Amino acid sequence: MTRIQPLLALFSLLITFSSPLTGQDIHVSQFQNAPQLLNPALAGSFEGGQRFGASYRNQWVSVPVPYESLSAAYDQKLFLPWLGANWLGLGGGLLYDQAGDGGLSWMQLSLAGAFHLELSEAHSLSAGLQLRAGQRALEPGQFQFGDQFADNAFDPNYPTAEAFAKTSAGFFSLGAGVNWAFLPGDSRTRAWAGISVAHLNRPSITFLNDGKVPLPMLLNAHFLGIAQFSPQMDAVLNLLLQRQGPYQENLANFGIRYHLSEEKGKELALQLGGGYRFDDAAIAYIDVFFRNWHAGFSYDFNTSPFQAATNKNGGPELSVSCIISHVKPPKVFKACPIF
Repeated sequence: MTRIQPLLALFSLLITFSSPLTGQDIHVSQFQNAPQLLNPALAGSFEGGQRFGASYRNQWVSVPVPYESLSAAYDQKLFLPWLGANWLGLGGGLLYDQAGDGGLSWMQLSLAGAFHLELSEAHSLSAGLQLRAGQRALEPGQFQFGDQFADNAFDPNYPTAEAFAKTSAGFFSLGAGVNWAFLPGDSRTRAWAGISVAHLNRPSITFLNDGKVPLPMLLNAHFLGIAQFSPQMDAVLNLLLQRQGPYQENLANFGIRYHLSEEKGKELALQLGGGYRFDDAAIAYIDVFFRNWHAGFSYDFNTSPFQAATNKNGGPELSVSCIISHVKPPKVFKACPIF
């Protein structure tokens, strides 16, 4: 019972600060499978030595223009003799997002580093920093302006008075975060909870030569939890709260994981669940875990006012990850010969 109480306390705290919201920035439904987007303190916070991950999301399949996101990430643990039982986490990520008729895109590279302090055999606390470098761009040639119509017909060869000083803008962004992890060795129960802030330096992104448009700081609070309640079954709860300027997003996922096999080298588990992005979409998802591989698929059902254009259809999202574990070599010792 003492293990469950901290999870319930964190859950209550997150619910207290939640409210129905609308999202602004790039978002994913399977946020639990995208640690590089949540918190730099999650770099190196997993069971294993190296972690690879990738995801694809189509925001609205019913809309004729693309709203797509692609991401890939890598992180690893780094143990150094002078750190003792503590360790470092290092990682990097790539994100590409494209939306709408004008091909508005967001390209981002990120680097993250975290220090993990072992509080006990099951508990650890980490703090991380992240550097992001990116570019916002659009393709004005894909737009149709009013002065390009003649006799009620659009002519792309007609010149337009609409002009952009720039069609791309670069930026550098700094972020930081803290995270608490609970990973006991005698149970499948797991928990991660943390907060992070992105765009601490408020970078400016604008397509105009004059003026600055500071990017609002992005505040994240997350809770990722797994509670084993039988020899073969776990309950899974994931919560995410985001704030950025006047825009906010709340998302909750819940699922049941069934372990079909726990035999070494043949581990297999299936997870089914659902979620809700407040005032935006209901989510259904399925996850498959095989050995050190994981694949997740989810689908959004639009519940926002935009459902009039989407017929309540949202979009699919696919994620894949792999964790590589290394066997630590035995400590060097000198055997005493027996005569």
